[in-house]
Amino acid sequence: MSFREPAWRVTTRELEASTEEERGSGERAASYLLSPFGGRLNRVLVAGTLSPAEAVGRDESQPFWRARLTDPTGSVAVTAGSFQPRAMAQLRAVTDPRPALVVGKVHLYRGRDGTGYVSLRAEALRSVPESEERAVLAEVVAQTLDRLDLLERLAASPGASEESLASDGTPRLWVRAALESLRRYPSFDRAPFRAGLAAVIRRVGGTASVVPPPPPAPTVRVRRDVPPPTRTPPSAAERAEEALVLDLLDQVAEASLDNYADRRELLARVSSQGLGGSRAEEVLTRLEEDGVVEEPIVGKLRLSERPS
Repeated sequence: MSFREPAWRVTTRELEASTEEERGSGERAASYLLSPFGGRLNRVLVAGTLSPAEAVGRDESQPFWRARLTDPTGSVAVTAGSFQPRAMAQLRAVTDPRPALVVGKVHLYRGRDGTGYVSLRAEALRSVPESEERAVLAEVVAQTLDRLDLLERLAASPGASEESLASDGTPRLWVRAALESLRRYPSFDRAPFRAGLAAVIRRVGGTASVVPPPPPAPTVRVRRDVPPPTRTPPSAAERAEEALVLDLLDQVAEASLDNYADRRELLARVSSQGLGGSRAEEVLTRLEEDGVVEEPIVGKLRLSERPS
């Protein structure tokens, strides 16, 4: 029986701040984005104002759409393609900014210079009244504060057992995620994030703007295990090409039986998005040289597994 990951209630700021990954082993193993605020994120639920979507790529037979969801703490890119036909149709239907709920899987793209870009691949989304958006944001705040409190308890009592913490009703999943969060982010300052939740609380109370001013594009620094060789920094166009290839690689791998992306199928899909065959090969080769993508089986690609 397949296990469906729970949808963590999170803010976009939590997604922006999450820079550590955990990749499972075995066939079709789930991947997680580890949050400094006690989340072990695979599927998430976010609430906020969704912008009109725009088409990415030029081949209408292989559509791919992108929008942004903004809440009082920041914003995150929301995407959907032909592998998510229902979500893609829902995303395309958004023609003006409106309150919405989005459920999807998180994705972290690592640039060659160590910059991380978090996006959300939508599984389902819908427009909602402001009252429902505020109700979900209230749930987000409550769960987030509970997780922050758990982190403080664990930091103050490092010897506390999982059983004793779970005995008071704290989900074991939260306890394990919090322990891993403290291990992966040993010096992270969580106080500003807790203070920043005040903006969400004001939105819940109806005193904040429905459409907050758009924040700058989210960028976070990701620790690299091996310093990259000195080279000319990638241009914005090269970054966009790499992001497209990695996103399509994820989609092809998720749809496969062995959790690998077939090289020929990936190149065909990339080419259908307007990136010519030779150029697609160059981008893919660059990603392999940088250790972002690997080919453990001839003709089969996957994102490289990095040590914890």
